Amino acid sequence: MGAIALSLLSGFGFGSAAVLARVGMQGMSPLSSVLLSVVVSFCPTLLLALVFAFSDIKDLPLVALAWFFLLGVVNFLGGRTSSYQAIGRIGASRTAAVQSTAAVFASIFAITITGERPHFVVLLGTLTVVLGLTAAVGNSIRGGVANNRGVLIGFGLALVAAASYGGTNVIAKELTEEYGSPLMVSSLGLLFGIILLWPLAGSSTVREVRESRGNMKFVLSAGSSGLAAATGVITLYFALERADVTVVAPIVSTNPIFTLILAQIFISRMEDLTKWLFLSVGVTVAGVAIVTVGSTL
Repeated sequence: MGAIALSLLSGFGFGSAAVLARVGMQGMSPLSSVLLSVVVSFCPTLLLALVFAFSDIKDLPLVALAWFFLLGVVNFLGGRTSSYQAIGRIGASRTAAVQSTAAVFASIFAITITGERPHFVVLLGTLTVVLGLTAAVGNSIRGGVANNRGVLIGFGLALVAAASYGGTNVIAKELTEEYGSPLMVSSLGLLFGIILLWPLAGSSTVREVRESRGNMKFVLSAGSSGLAAATGVITLYFALERADVTVVAPIVSTNPIFTLILAQIFISRMEDLTKWLFLSVGVTVAGVAIVTVGSTL
């Protein structure tokens, strides 16, 4: 049950990060928001790793750095960058709904690459979770496409982010099992994320932060999305240390529910939410329950 609780907390972290990023991008570009969020994510994560996982960092072989580089590419260039770009185009709610398919990608990668063999009940629960999340914004997605074909780019980016996050789950699981503490895996993954993103957005991020000195609302919101995402990443990796990817991924994919609820509370004027939210919550909770039962079989 520890892995289930950590997975739900991770979903809350990622869900709240999406809403905070949406607010931040009213005053910052998506790419600058990504880099700022990764830097903010890195600072507390590194501190925790130095305090609680210093021995794992000290004993890390050099060959492992190539795998952490890959984690940075998949998680931050493929995942967070695509996600924030999608949020800037189609909003946090729609992006989160599409990204719920990360559970499907994660299951496919885990089964085909690492050889996990989940109970069919877990797979049934995964399908139920994805169906519930899709119902939440199904009408919103269809309406958006009908009114503006350009939003298809946003949906495509959200799907790229979903596939990237699915791959991230598998890579992080393998790194945690091979090299130790989830805190170390989190901090090194974020470090390589910064290294990869800085050439793309370093100068623009510094400029936008300086220009926002008179009104730091958007900068603080984008930075706070990094703290929320750090919570999501750390608890996700601790969950993966305790359970299979096929169990953790569908529960973490409940983050759109948190995004929708928080968006309704805090940014309802910016998000076009639908009546399917309550139906989605019920179906998604049922899917999580099925996954939880399946993980014990």
